[in-house]
Amino acid sequence: MKKLITILLFPMSVLAQQQIKTKAVLESATVYNNGAQLTHIGKVNLPAGTSEVVINNISGRVNENSIQVGVSNGVTILSVQFNKDFLNTDAANPEIKKLSDSVKIVSSELIKTKNARTIEEQTLVLLDENRKSGGTNSGTNVAEPIKLADYYRTKNTEVRNTIAALTITEDKQNQKLTALQQQIAELRNNPNQQLGQLVLQVMAKEYIDASYNISYVTPNAGWLASYDIKAMNISNPLGVVYKAAITQNTGLDWKKIKLALSTGNPNYNITAPTLNPWFVSTYSLQSQLAGRARGMAIARDEKMLEETVVVGYVKAKKENLTGAVSTINNYTSVNESQLGVTFNIDIPYDVNSDNKPHTVAFKEYEVPAKYKYYAAPKLSTDAYLLADVTDWEKLNLQAGDANIIFEGTYTGKSYIDPANILDTLSLSMGKDKKIIITKEKQQDFSSTKFVGVNKKQVFTYLIKIRNTKKESIDLSLKDQYPLSTESDIEIELLENSGAEVNKENGMLSWQLKIAPNETKTIKLSYSVKAPKSKIIAGL
Repeated sequence: MKKLITILLFPMSVLAQQQIKTKAVLESATVYNNGAQLTHIGKVNLPAGTSEVVINNISGRVNENSIQVGVSNGVTILSVQFNKDFLNTDAANPEIKKLSDSVKIVSSELIKTKNARTIEEQTLVLLDENRKSGGTNSGTNVAEPIKLADYYRTKNTEVRNTIAALTITEDKQNQKLTALQQQIAELRNNPNQQLGQLVLQVMAKEYIDASYNISYVTPNAGWLASYDIKAMNISNPLGVVYKAAITQNTGLDWKKIKLALSTGNPNYNITAPTLNPWFVSTYSLQSQLAGRARGMAIARDEKMLEETVVVGYVKAKKENLTGAVSTINNYTSVNESQLGVTFNIDIPYDVNSDNKPHTVAFKEYEVPAKYKYYAAPKLSTDAYLLADVTDWEKLNLQAGDANIIFEGTYTGKSYIDPANILDTLSLSMGKDKKIIITKEKQQDFSSTKFVGVNKKQVFTYLIKIRNTKKESIDLSLKDQYPLSTESDIEIELLENSGAEVNKENGMLSWQLKIAPNETKTIKLSYSVKAPKSKIIAGL
């Protein structure tokens, strides 16, 4: 009968499908602004016939429609299935392993405590039975009742105290065990540490040492651009360090991988859009525009001035600038296509699956810049050093924060948005306190007169710019005068000291060249004539 069973099982084992486990190695990652494409490689020994291959060590956050698997010639893939890999998730996480080891130790100690408590409880029962036996049976081994009572009292107290202490110890061990198990459960449920696996059904014509590659898109990764803008002085070119803050919680730690950064995005919906009819309608304007006084519109180009001067600028502070980013241009290649720009970095990188930003400096540029100063004394009496960069499109910039470092000092933070840049990229390098600007109203040349039913007001301002630097400067100065939207309110620009006047928006511009220790004076005067029954606000 034994021989018969062996004969029956033998052909079944030959015909049964074999399951083979293999661990994929993460080779490269192309990170998009939203998402990443991961590529794995590996080898597996396949026997002739069909086999089930389980490939571990891939991300647990996968767009399953994007999975692509390639194998050596002579191997046919019959099916591909993606699963969550809970077992290898525990093995890959050293924290879970450490906690699991602690659970084993605490569980062992808890068993010992329970056993000790059980023995003490049984001892207490034995004492009680011996006491009852001593009180009713004259054949007891304890001859003297007094000694028996003393012995029972002492031993009973000792055993009960031991049981109480063991109970407290057991409770503490149970609490510790529960806490450890909760920590393990939280880590297992953490999406940042969730691994996945692919189950392949393959068929090989003969035994083969096959190679395979896997690629897929995961949505749980991305990068944001940032910059370090450096200038030693206004005579040197502008240094631009292009950086990326990479975040990923794919469940898989990226170790020593080839990294690429792409300005494109994986498109899940590639259906071409269709235009529909565009209908418009009218509506009544119920309220006046913001900033309009009674009978007069105050020009809102103040906002334009403010945006030009201090977009993204914050209060300057010093930073430790040691350990500046080294040049890596020799390790970075740029590939431009119709769908975006890809920066391929030929340096192995580690990026953990912790959803925290990992900053990578991947490109440095040295670009010529034209430096000039800018001031809008209506908004601020500071002079701002601007660096104008042309042909900025060649830099392949993305929107992002920029740290401004001038003459070795951190001066503030700006923001670069290529979508809002025209032909010139203008960067504010900070305020220069050696250029002193004042704007004062000249009371002697300002007046209010009543002529018939009208009131005429004259406003006169004196703007002074003093250059205390050792070299000449070019300064772009801007101011404005108010505009009227009503026919009975007349505004006249009386004096502008040779400004370029834009009558449509009321902007005044001066291009000044100021020598060392020179002071330039600009006189601005305008009049506002309106019915004296009207009150004009904002002047």
